[in-house]
Amino acid sequence: MIYINRNRRDKNGKPIRPSKKWFKKARAATERAIEERDAHEWDTGIYASRKEVRAALEKLFFGKCAYCEQPLPEIWDVEHYRPKSRVAERKNDHPGYYWLGYTWDNMYPSCTNCNRRLKDKPLWDDLRELPAGGKFDQFPLSDEFTRIMSHDDGDISNEATLLIDPCSCSDDPESYFKYDPKGQISALGDNPRGTESIRVYNLARRRLRERRRKIFRRTATVLKIIEGLQRDGADNKGVLKMSKELLLEMISDGGEHTGVARFVKKNKLVFCK
Repeated sequence: MIYINRNRRDKNGKPIRPSKKWFKKARAATERAIEERDAHEWDTGIYASRKEVRAALEKLFFGKCAYCEQPLPEIWDVEHYRPKSRVAERKNDHPGYYWLGYTWDNMYPSCTNCNRRLKDKPLWDDLRELPAGGKFDQFPLSDEFTRIMSHDDGDISNEATLLIDPCSCSDDPESYFKYDPKGQISALGDNPRGTESIRVYNLARRRLRERRRKIFRRTATVLKIIEGLQRDGADNKGVLKMSKELLLEMISDGGEHTGVARFVKKNKLVFCK
């Protein structure tokens, strides 16, 4: 997981977000949701609009899942950071963050494995079917007394959130996680936000771990090549330039599993011996 600036613009300077017309529709739908609450029927044509919301989210997040950073498949979910209809931790008394269901800043592109409750299916080398994981309607807090229960209950920013928000200026996802050569993810210093985010977003699933392992090895290999070329001298300037350009691509926001590549680069003295 890496930080994504929601105010990012495309190469032509155009803000990557839905149109003004969409925001007008979303405001009207929000007013209906506040008025109707539990009786409100969610309009996927607004919050999951293909030409407006989906196209913008896919571009904004570099075609990757907001949480696990794997490339988005053709079928993916418009995920709500704060669940719109119900909250797993308060099943009996929380109506869901209904006033945020059509809010642009509460929408994220998510693969189905991060967002839905799906089992970790058997692999050839590990035939266990592991328990289901995925966010669904979970939104844990470190202090339930800070939970906002309705649209007029207080400032949402006062909630003691445990889930890392990839688009929050105050959250730096890369400061919460670490990775090992096998592709496994864990919380740096056992911090609770990293631990809960791994659990809720289902970031320890086996197929994802295998993808991260490959990126880990690839990044370490490129770093070793660069180090070797620099040590050998000036005869390999062309290859050295290409290797550095490859590394820059791997650690760019649009790289595959950028968080892993950056972690290896940051700790190259440990992993690139």
